[in-house]
Parts: sequence; structure tokens; C-alpha cells
Amino acid sequence: MTMFQRRFEHRAWAGLVAAGALVIVAGIAVRAEQGQGGGGRGGMVPMTASTIVRNPAAHMGETVSMMAAVEAQLSKTVFTVDQDKTKTGQEILIIAPTLQTPPQANDYVTIQGEVFMFDPAELAKKARNYTLDLSPDLIAKYQGKPAVLATVVVTPALIDIAKRVPAPMTPAELAFRQNMLTIDAGAKALVAGMDQPNAAQLKDTIAGMKKAYTDVEAYWKGRNVEDAMKWAGDSLKIVTDMETGLAAGKLEVVKAGTTSVRAICAQCHGAHRERQDDGTYRIKG
Repeated sequence: MTMFQRRFEHRAWAGLVAAGALVIVAGIAVRAEQGQGGGGRGGMVPMTASTIVRNPAAHMGETVSMMAAVEAQLSKTVFTVDQDKTKTGQEILIIAPTLQTPPQANDYVTIQGEVFMFDPAELAKKARNYTLDLSPDLIAKYQGKPAVLATVVVTPALIDIAKRVPAPMTPAELAFRQNMLTIDAGAKALVAGMDQPNAAQLKDTIAGMKKAYTDVEAYWKGRNVEDAMKWAGDSLKIVTDMETGLAAGKLEVVKAGTTSVRAICAQCHGAHRERQDDGTYRIKG
């Protein structure tokens, strides 16, 4: 390999590494901008802690991304950072309602969140499901000083310690999830099966969906969720009609029914499904 080829290969590899780092940061930024507690104006702004300290009023309401050294852990969800771990007196309060583990003192962490002037009443408006766990003396100390309501706290090991890990699914949730997978796979199979219909395969697919919808309706009845109960019941009726239509050789009934149940699924997902921090979905509540 020539020297030119080695240099080219080295630069190409460095480019790939840099691109990978950008993908990681971009993925974290998406979660921060989705607003898990913060709601800053505009997009993400690269920032230093010292810049905020020097002129906090200029940055109120901004959603920022900054790297700073951890100075002190004040509670389970609150710590301070400083631009330079060798200096003191310019700390910024970091409030991370979903903080899972405390950051290590003096570690440089990457924080993303909304800048605001610390005030418990204002914080309560921005993070409605969060209870501030600071002592009264610390509240008084930082009152009116710049703070960041953080949605992301990334350690030097590239671990986001503000990301909540969903609790394990219950047996009922696992069964419900399996029914959802059966319905989704069945609807896709029916769409694909319309090109070269196979009556036996269509029959098995519809039977599987019918059983799944029966279980889903029972699940929602057990939780007494009226709109979801109705959607599941409507879908069960449509799939039953598809079963009858297929037996009579009416493929148009199967095709129309497939479109209808997919539309109903989208409605139910919009109302009762939420995305978790790890990218998976769970039923709300």
C-alpha cells in the first residue's frame, strides 16, 4: 500500500468515526427537542456554561447543548456544573427530573435542556409531574440564578443517565403486545396476499386476527377504556365480516376490511400508545 493510499484510508476512517459521533449526538438531540419537560424557543443552541453565567438574560428560554464539569450533587435530581473544574463561583444549577444515577464529580458531561431563571414556581409550570427535591436553604441560595431544566445528561462513557429505563412488561402487557404483532403482521399479509390470493392462507390469517381482536377487546374491557373498547369491537366485527366474505369468495370484502382495520389501529395508537425513552412503545397509563 502506498503512502497516499494509507493517508486516504486514515482520513476515510476518521470521517466515518466523526459521522458516527454526529449520529449519536443527533439522536440524543431529537429526544431533547421533543420536550420531556422543557420547551425552549427555536432549535438546539451550542452553548458554554460561562456564556450563560456572563449574560443569563440573553439565553432565557433557549434549548441549549453544553459540556461542563460536574461540581456538586445537591439532590437525587439536581447538581451543579462549572465551565472549568479548576475554578469555582460560576456554577449553573442543573435540574434533571428523570436523572437515573448521579454524575461523577469533576466529570465533563454533555447537558441538553432549557435555560431559565431558577424559581420553584416557574419550574412547576415547566415540569408538571416533577417534585423538586432541594432543601429550603439551597432553594434560597439559587433563587433567581441561571439554571437548565435538562432532558439529556451524557457521561464521558456516552451514557445518557437522564434516560428512563422502562419497567418490565407485565404478563398482560406482553400478551397484549403479542396480539398487536399478530394483527399488524396479519394486515400486512392480507395486503400482500391480494396480488395472488391463496384462500387457505387468507383464511388462517383472518382467523389469527379474529382471535387477537377478541383478546384485545377483552383487555380494554378489563380496563374500562370506552373508546378503545369500541375500536376493538368494531375491528372484530370487520374481521368477522372478512371471514364470511372470504368464504363466499368475495375478496373485495377482505380488501376493504383490511383498509378499515388498519385505519382503526392508527386511531387507537394515537390515543393510547406512547413512545418510551428507549424507543419502544407502551400503552399509556
